[in-house]
Amino acid sequence: MTGDLPDASALPADIPNLKTHTVSFYMKLLGAWIAMGFRNPKITTAGTIDA
Repeated sequence: MTGDLPDASALPADIPNLKTHTVSFYMKLLGAWIAMGFRNPKITTAGTIDA
């Protein structure tokens, strides 16, 4: 996403440079999650993650 860039003018103009995700993106994401049966993958780490 280009919303975090300090200067987005250096990006090419021939491809979409959206500042946020579109509604259709979220619909596709939700559809994929439904197809997975609302499962959350297990992610193992080598240590503790501090947030």
